[in-house]
Amino acid sequence: MNIDSETLLEDTLLLVEQNFYFLNMGEFLGMLSKTEDLTDRSMFVVKKFDDVNAYYFNADITYELLKNARQYKKDELSLFEYFVEFNSFRGICMAMVEALRLENGFKDYIEDIFKEQYENFYDILSFVRNVLSHNTHAEIRLNERDFAGTLKRIRRMRRKEKVKLNFQYSKSLPEISPPNSKYGVNISIDFLSLKIGDEFLAIVNIWDLFMLSELCFNLVLSYRRKFS
Repeated sequence: MNIDSETLLEDTLLLVEQNFYFLNMGEFLGMLSKTEDLTDRSMFVVKKFDDVNAYYFNADITYELLKNARQYKKDELSLFEYFVEFNSFRGICMAMVEALRLENGFKDYIEDIFKEQYENFYDILSFVRNVLSHNTHAEIRLNERDFAGTLKRIRRMRRKEKVKLNFQYSKSLPEISPPNSKYGVNISIDFLSLKIGDEFLAIVNIWDLFMLSELCFNLVLSYRRKFS
C-alpha cells in the first residue's frame, strides 16, 4: 500500500511533536523521582494485551531505579533522565530530517525561514540523528558513518566544511515570542576536523541539543499555525 506524501508529512511532524512532549513529561518525572521518595508505592505494573496475554513488569528493577534516582541532586543527570533526553533528541532530529526529505510545502516553508542557513540546519540535524542512531558507546564517541556522508554532501555542493547555524527567534521566528532578543540556536561544526573516537558532546553539547530540539518543535508549531 502506497502512503501519500501528505500522510507521510503528517506522521513525521507528529513524531517531532510527540517526542518533544515526551521530553517535557520525562523531565518532570525525572525530577520527581529525585525529589520525592516513590519507593513506598506499589511497584506492580501489568500491561494486558488481550484476554490471554499480559506482560508483568519487574518490580525489583523499578524499585532499584527509583532508589538510584534519589542519589542524584536536582542538577545532576539521572539514568532515567539520560535515556529520556537522548531518545527524545534522536526522535526529534530523525523525524525532522525525514520531513525535510519530502518535497512539499513544509520543506519550502523551512527553506524560506532559514534562507542561506537551510543547508547548515539540515547538515547539523543529520549529524545529530546519525550519531544518536548509531551510538553504542557510553561516552557517545563518533564513528566514520556519523559524519562521512554529510562531509561528502557538503563537498559535492561546494560548501564550506565548517558549518554554522546562528538562529535567533526574534529575527526569524518572532511569532513564537522568545524570552529575549538573543534567544535561539548557535551551533558550529567543522566537519573537516571530525575524527573517529571524538566525543559527540564536545562538539554538540546538551544545551545545544535542547535548543535544537525546541527549535524543531517550534518550527512545526509555526507551520501548523500558518497552514492549518
